[in-house]
Amino acid sequence: MSDQDETTHFENELKQRFDDLILWTVKNRPYNGASLKPTDFDDIWKQISRLAREGVDIGKRNAAVPEPSENGPQYVNSKPAPWP
Repeated sequence: MSDQDETTHFENELKQRFDDLILWTVKNRPYNGASLKPTDFDDIWKQISRLAREGVDIGKRNAAVPEPSENGPQYVNSKPAPWP
């Protein structure tokens, strides 16, 4: 299988699994207030698919930050809020 075929297969399987998770979430949500719709998850899918497509190297990003045991931060905010 070529790299392009593997990438396409991966993206298709990821989308199918994500859609299954959304359907399960909508169907099984215990909270009876405002109902969820599959479209509520569109922004999340955009972020996940971008990570899958672009192959963002999270390992490289995280390697630049020292571990908490090395006096590094406990948490690294990867998407900071905009400045007010």
